[in-house]
Amino acid sequence: MTLMGRPINSYFIKMKIGIFLSCYNSEDTIQECIDSILTQTYSDFNLYIFDDNSKDNTVKEIKKNKDKRIKLICSEKNMGTYASKNFLFKQYGHLHKYIALHDADDISIENRLEEQADFLNQSCENTACCGTNIIEFWEDDYFPHTVSSETINEKSRKNFYPPELDRSLLEDVVRYLTEEGLYQQYMKTKFCMNGSLVFKSEVLRELGGWDGKTHIAADADMLLRILGKYRIFNLQNFLYKRRFSSTTLTASAKVGISSETRKQYNLSRINIPQ
Repeated sequence: MTLMGRPINSYFIKMKIGIFLSCYNSEDTIQECIDSILTQTYSDFNLYIFDDNSKDNTVKEIKKNKDKRIKLICSEKNMGTYASKNFLFKQYGHLHKYIALHDADDISIENRLEEQADFLNQSCENTACCGTNIIEFWEDDYFPHTVSSETINEKSRKNFYPPELDRSLLEDVVRYLTEEGLYQQYMKTKFCMNGSLVFKSEVLRELGGWDGKTHIAADADMLLRILGKYRIFNLQNFLYKRRFSSTTLTASAKVGISSETRKQYNLSRINIPQ
C-alpha cells in the first residue's frame, strides 16, 4: 500500500469528519467529485481517497489537488470498495467523530456536510447515521434502476428516501429474501443512498465495518445490521447527486443490481438481528 500526502498530525486529529472516497478508473469524474467536496460550506473534514489500483489516469487527476485536507492512498491490488472502506476506517476512523461516504462519480451539494453534521450533533444517542434525498442524473442511455416518479428532465430526476427507516423493515427484508416470488420487492425497498451517508464513527467500530469479502451489496447489509440496534434517518433536503452510467458496477451483467450473483449474496446475509 502506498500512502501519499501529509503525515497524520494534529491537523488531521482535530477534524470532526473523515470522508472516505474509494475510486477505480474514475479519471472522467473524479475532479468534479473532489471539487464538490472541497467547496463544502462545512470545512471541518479530511478527505481520504483510496485508489483501488486504477489503470487509467485517476491518480494523476487526484494529485493535481493540493488541499492539505486530502490524503491519497494507492493500493497495489484491487481490493473492492468495501475492503477499501475497512482499510480507511482501521487506519483513520479513530481520528474522527463522524465518517462520511462519497462515490467517485457523484457530487455533493455545497451544504451537504453542514446539514448532516448539524443533524448528528443534535441527534439522540441511539442515532447511528443519516443519508439524504437524492438527485439522480445520467449522461448515456443507462436509465436508473431505482424507483422514483419525480422527473426533472429527460436526464435527471429527484428520488425521495424515507425520513426514518422503521425496524419493521427487518422483518420485511427477511420475507422478501426467503419467500418465493418476492425478491423484486426487496430490490424496490428504499434504505439510504450509500454515498450520501454520514455515520457516527463509534457505531461503525462496534459493528466491525463493512463485509470486506464482497465487492457488491454490502452497503444494504451494513444498514440492516445497524437497524437491528440503532436509528437511521434520511434528511429530506436534496444534498447529493448520484450519477448513473452503463460502465458502473451496478450496471454490470455479472454482478450488477439484477444479477444472480447479487441475489445470492443478499440471500446469504439474512441472519439479521431483530
